[in-house]
Amino acid sequence: MRLNSFAAVVVSILGLSACGGEEPAPQAPPPAPPPAATTSATAATTVEPAPAPAPATKPTQAELIVQSLKGIGEAFEAHDAKKLASYYAEDCVVLGFGEPDAHGRVDVEKALQGLFDTFGDAKSAPTRVWMKGNVVITEIAWAGTMTADFMGVKASKKPTGEMRAHVMWFNDDGLVKEVHQYADGAGMMAQLEGKPKAPPVPMLPTNPPDVHTAKGTPDEDKLVEWVKTVDDAFNKDDTKDALTVIADDADEWLNFSGKPAMKGKKEAAKGLDGWFKAFPDQKWTTTNAWGIDGFVIAEQTMTGTQKGRLGPLPPSNKEVTWHWLEIWQPNAEGKIEHGWDYANLIEVMAQTGALKFPHDSASKVSADKAAPSKSGASTDTGAIKK
Repeated sequence: MRLNSFAAVVVSILGLSACGGEEPAPQAPPPAPPPAATTSATAATTVEPAPAPAPATKPTQAELIVQSLKGIGEAFEAHDAKKLASYYAEDCVVLGFGEPDAHGRVDVEKALQGLFDTFGDAKSAPTRVWMKGNVVITEIAWAGTMTADFMGVKASKKPTGEMRAHVMWFNDDGLVKEVHQYADGAGMMAQLEGKPKAPPVPMLPTNPPDVHTAKGTPDEDKLVEWVKTVDDAFNKDDTKDALTVIADDADEWLNFSGKPAMKGKKEAAKGLDGWFKAFPDQKWTTTNAWGIDGFVIAEQTMTGTQKGRLGPLPPSNKEVTWHWLEIWQPNAEGKIEHGWDYANLIEVMAQTGALKFPHDSASKVSADKAAPSKSGASTDTGAIKK
């Protein structure tokens, strides 16, 4: 806003001059000068109108997603099921792949309340996060103590927990519209019953998660295409072909194995031999894949008939569908260098008839040497050891 001031003052003075030659006659005193004619103009102030406030800028979808992720974490720590569910769309879908599904915000709230009621001190922390567009893949550690009855098992006061992976899609308002969850349900059952070979409860990290954001480069697109070469190698149902996409010094970890990561081709070959005997007609299909900052994250479905033993599980001759989430870092030669695999053994057990609930005393299921992952990581686990 600018201010302009103007003032005008005009002064006139009249005077007479003498004539020479005679004594001048007395002169009448000159008339008094007229009073100074002062024109005073009041300062004129011109005030320009203030510009209209700019319309509020709606946060971008990316900003809304970050806000939702932050809110979800805070609500989990507060055990506020209603608040946490508010970050989900009314018509959201949550697929568990061995866990109960949820359809709609009300279902989500009920499931969360059940979790908080059962594990009164449950805590969680993301370890790694990958973001691309409206998709967020999170790797999560959670732990708690069983303080209430669960699935027919009396409250054991025993610690439980697991590593999980979630694939989340967000809508334009930054609300979760779909989630695919990958977890170790069998290991959790073993923990609840206090089995001696149950997988260890993970330590929750205190540092912020390792966050990777897609750069939208051609190299990331190539990583997505690379997944097909892995599928093709495994779909030949032969260990030698599968090993062609695995680096000599590769390491790969499996969420329900209960063991450290597999290392090296020798261990991979041993695991793959057992894998192809268990599912000699297995086929892999990639349903979703993302290349993000040097990582490949792929959702895959394995279908096959269990013709051989799957660890301690006897052949069932049942055809199964098994959902996997693979997180890989390939090397420059296009071979798997590092891998982290997530799947739920319960999904297979439910289809073959091997699933026995914890309260069923007739259950004799064990998973000391369950199926290896695609890179041959052993699934040796005490997760459901009886």
